[in-house]
Amino acid sequence: MKDNQKLNEKRMIVRKYIQTNSDCTYLDIRRDTRIKVERIYKNMKAAYEDAGVVFSKNLTRRTIMEQKRDVIRFIQNNPNCSVTDIQKKTRVNVGRAFGGIINAYKAAGIRYPEKQVTSGVMNPIVIKRCNNFERDIIKNLRDLGEVIPKVRTPAGIIDCIFIYQNKKYVVEIKDFRGKNNITMHELKQLIKYMKSLSHKNGIIVCPKDKFPKRNLCRNVYIDDMKITFLSEEDLRGRSIMDFQ
Repeated sequence: MKDNQKLNEKRMIVRKYIQTNSDCTYLDIRRDTRIKVERIYKNMKAAYEDAGVVFSKNLTRRTIMEQKRDVIRFIQNNPNCSVTDIQKKTRVNVGRAFGGIINAYKAAGIRYPEKQVTSGVMNPIVIKRCNNFERDIIKNLRDLGEVIPKVRTPAGIIDCIFIYQNKKYVVEIKDFRGKNNITMHELKQLIKYMKSLSHKNGIIVCPKDKFPKRNLCRNVYIDDMKITFLSEEDLRGRSIMDFQ
């Protein structure tokens, strides 16, 4: 009985994920939900059918030559595209297929943009710290309500959708350290995501000392949208309504 309950719970998570991310792959599901599709479904097509979403042929397994062909065509049609653009649209891991973005551009006969070659690479220690911070925040939010992580929107991928008392919040998690505070840039990014999903409520989670300097209150109102600032400490054993 318990095994069946766990199976149904995992299938429900995968169903909701596919319904929210209709072009997701096996790797997307495994990375964001920690669930291996093959353990609860016959295959990806069966998972999509259970979610009531049409399974795209683009998600079926392609040979390495077919993957390279798709990437080359995309670069030729979008000569200033980034590795994120390529992987999002073609569902191909550029590093695995070509050994790197520059090799992919060479194969397409297109000059790789200089500004992308000279852009900095994040410190792996910082990346690990940010990932751990995001994981902890997601866990805290799950203790309060329902969480749908890594939701794809026309405006980009948001950290998660948080559902609390039948209300949906678009959530961005910012592990800001040092001198940086949340600015209008981060607000505009969240607003863009909120508009793409037609959601009126948003949350930015960050260290408390990184709340916007110009606005000491927790809530910011922009047109008919409301954005609430929360810290990790705020989420421990508290109700979101405490900060509304």
